[in-house]
Amino acid sequence: MFNIHIKGKFENEAQLLQGKELSQKAVQFKEGRTLLEAFRLGFVLSLPIMLPMVILSVIRCSELDKHLEFDGSLIVAIVITVLLRQVLIYLHEFIHAIFYPKEAEKTVWKDLKQGAYFVYCDAEVTKIRFIVLCLAPSIILGIIPFFIWYIVAPILEAEWIICIMVLTWMMTFMSMGDFANVYNAIRQVPKNAKVFNHGMHSYWIE
Repeated sequence: MFNIHIKGKFENEAQLLQGKELSQKAVQFKEGRTLLEAFRLGFVLSLPIMLPMVILSVIRCSELDKHLEFDGSLIVAIVITVLLRQVLIYLHEFIHAIFYPKEAEKTVWKDLKQGAYFVYCDAEVTKIRFIVLCLAPSIILGIIPFFIWYIVAPILEAEWIICIMVLTWMMTFMSMGDFANVYNAIRQVPKNAKVFNHGMHSYWIE
């Protein structure tokens, strides 16, 4: 329906490029040469979001009269959380993909060397749309669920308070690379330019 395909193991850029040429007018983002370098920048950019979440979590948990016990219920909650995390990792990429043009091909890959999942699409999108598609997963899977958790925490059992809290942290924190892309787009891309991917790098063109 949305032209999204799961490709599996990523090995090299040739899998993404499929012989497509890069326009001479395209300008590459000033970004890291590898995903790891982008994650370093994203880590710094995520701190203003993650630190308040952690602080609010500690405050919220301290307000609740709950006691965590190591029993069967905790083990079940941990197992479900681990499985749900894996599902949400793919959902994270699907959310990115949905915000690209419907007719464009989107492929989901796993980079085993760098331990990262990513969606690839070389369709040109506006600067605003690029920023939105980058931020959408962290907002939908991390930030909004965190505030819902904050509200409903008093009615949850202790094991689910912890597991859901940690899950919202992970879904926000795993968007480090997305935060780096947003930062680069805001600082580098002209207002009316289009943004697109070519291999493992992002470019803009007017």
